[in-house]
Amino acid sequence: MTALDALLDSLPRWVLVGGKGGVGKTTCATALATRSAARGQSTLLLSTDPAGSLPDVLGEAVSNRPAPIAAHPGLSAMQLDAARERDEFLSRWRDTLVTIVDRGTYLDTADITGLIDAALPGADESMALLALLELDRAITWERIVVDTAPTGHTLRLLELPRTFEALLSLLDAMQEKHRFMVRALLHRYRADTADRFLDELRAELRALRHTLEDPARLEAVLVARPEPMVVAETARYVAALDALHLSLGALIVNAVPHAHGEASAETTSAALASLTRLAPDVVHYTVPVLDVPRAGEHTSAAWSAALQAGDVASPAAAPANARTPVREQRARRRSSDASPISTLADAPLTIVAGKGGVGKTTVACALGIHAAASGRRVLVVSTDPAPSVADALAVPVGEEATDVPGAPGLAARQLDGAAAFRRFRDAYSARVDALFDALLGGSAQLAYDRAIARELLAFAPPGIDELYALASLGEELAQSRYDTVIVDPAPTGHLLRLLESPRLALDWSHRLLRLMLKYQHVVGLGQAAQDVLAFSQRTRALDAVLHDPVRAALIVVALDEPIVRAETARLVRAVHALGVHVAGVIWNRTDGSPLPLPSEPALRQFASAAEEPPPRGVDAVRRWSLNWTPLSPSEHG
Repeated sequence: MTALDALLDSLPRWVLVGGKGGVGKTTCATALATRSAARGQSTLLLSTDPAGSLPDVLGEAVSNRPAPIAAHPGLSAMQLDAARERDEFLSRWRDTLVTIVDRGTYLDTADITGLIDAALPGADESMALLALLELDRAITWERIVVDTAPTGHTLRLLELPRTFEALLSLLDAMQEKHRFMVRALLHRYRADTADRFLDELRAELRALRHTLEDPARLEAVLVARPEPMVVAETARYVAALDALHLSLGALIVNAVPHAHGEASAETTSAALASLTRLAPDVVHYTVPVLDVPRAGEHTSAAWSAALQAGDVASPAAAPANARTPVREQRARRRSSDASPISTLADAPLTIVAGKGGVGKTTVACALGIHAAASGRRVLVVSTDPAPSVADALAVPVGEEATDVPGAPGLAARQLDGAAAFRRFRDAYSARVDALFDALLGGSAQLAYDRAIARELLAFAPPGIDELYALASLGEELAQSRYDTVIVDPAPTGHLLRLLESPRLALDWSHRLLRLMLKYQHVVGLGQAAQDVLAFSQRTRALDAVLHDPVRAALIVVALDEPIVRAETARLVRAVHALGVHVAGVIWNRTDGSPLPLPSEPALRQFASAAEEPPPRGVDAVRRWSLNWTPLSPSEHG
């Protein structure tokens, strides 16, 4: 029996393959799914990553509906389209939602419809989770393997059943106001379609949580690499799964390298030892570095054959033909004062984008170090729910800006958008409570109005917390606290949603303010409404900055690999279409001069050498970035 067969035998019907971006989740998920199908189990391979790579790996088109994969009998694949699931949910239930909100508020029908269409908290992803529940009920597949998005957004996705319950509470408060009025008039109440909808949705969420938290039905397989930043994020992932009551079925350490030198071997051994201590009650597996292109079925097949069970060991000695690290082949050709990257982060707001695992956090830190060296006051800030800035700089980084030792003028910050928006929501609810406390006077109807008014922010559009956090950075620039803010955001798919969010959030906030004006006739919501208005104004200011090429720019980080190149090209096109300026591309972990990405207008592009071990700490990141090589449009690899 192979190690892959043993792993499959140990796992339940549902397998969530998770981990930091770039660790090999898609390869692992594909290997598990194809082997499951080859063993005679009908299998569905499902991607929940908005920047899914299944078509590139499988070599076949993958749509938003399950479809057979010709090369693998018994295997079907699907790219989950969360927006489509939301649209289908609303097409079925919009009228019922309008009825509930109409019964519980003072809004006109047109306002209600617009609010519902513009809002619902995390609606896309919540509907996607409910779609997963429908798949769970189907008897078509004996095994479902899920290739998830990178850490932060997968954990937020798994938390959504609890988050969505806040919306249910708001809707139930609105419906309860209607029930109270009917009982007062008719002395009885008969449940209707709205009540059945709420009961059904509540039951769906309970069933979903039961599926997620039952190890006999679902377990996670985490994929990691023996690198310090990946180890740190994997440790946080393991702790988060435990807090969510999700069972961990296995930990796979991917791309275990051959030792190239004393420093590399020491760093890898330390990382492997740390990973060994994670989740001691589950089986650990390893896969060595593979000498195959990182795309397509050949990679998946080679990966499957190389999977080994057992405690992770120290890296093997380097084979005789192991190549010397690129950094040892290249002499340093410039000083920091002459670095060609010193002006890459010229825009006051610079966003460093890319697929998970390409090294965008390290690049963001490098840009910040060089920008600060030029005499600017610089803030490097992560808005990724799975932050790594502290890992890259090797210094503690919290929610407040912290000066970075060894880099005068540079500060770093981890911006927790969910926590920031939660504080905003709590402050709003407290203001509403204070107003109703002064006016309640024993009125039962006002008691229902209070419950509704205090939870109105539950009608928030997807990604509102990240947008709220990003808008606060606009204030940092407006108040001249920093000359340059460099943002390390979530990976590609969720970054695009973030860039699209300001206009959606403006529409939502305007509709919410109209609703609050209707409540002004019942109870003055003055300061609470001012809070929402201030958010709207900050969002409008951020939207203006993002679409001004003088004030904002995007730097894209990529790897010279087929899957990543394809996603990078899609990202650049999508960002251009949104009217956001792309200032350059960094090709990371290269062995030479990669083919520059075709672009009109031409982009500044650089090649960054692979480092073993990966740079960590201000001095190491600075030294690494000094070897970035400019590419001319005529260069090719």
